[in-house]
Amino acid sequence: MGVYAAGDVASWHNPHFGTRMRLEHRMNATEQAIVAAGNLLGDAVPFAPVPYFWTDQYDIKIQAYGIFPPDADLRIVQGDSPDGHFAAAYGHHGRVVGALGWNIPRQMRNCAAWCSNARRGRPLRPHPRSARPP
Repeated sequence: MGVYAAGDVASWHNPHFGTRMRLEHRMNATEQAIVAAGNLLGDAVPFAPVPYFWTDQYDIKIQAYGIFPPDADLRIVQGDSPDGHFAAAYGHHGRVVGALGWNIPRQMRNCAAWCSNARRGRPLRPHPRSARPP
């Protein structure tokens, strides 16, 4: 097409998730600029990252990888939400598309596994506790 953009104003189709997206995050702007520069020089590589962010809000540490569609299926995969320390996987059409860590930074350190699951669209598996009666 011959039009390249990077940063908060750029919107693109992400082939990993099959959706159009726009991210307002400093790391995204840097990664977009690298891919845009390469494409200007003839690389012809689609920009298809797994979005991520982290933040500390008072005593809460939040880490997120992937996307979080409004109709996603949420599964707690580690810890418990009532105690405020958990990791959750988000599924969409039966595939992992996102992961959220809430006050569980050590367990979320290896974001490569979460990003890999989201990038590859791995099947969303039930948590072992989901088989227990309520």
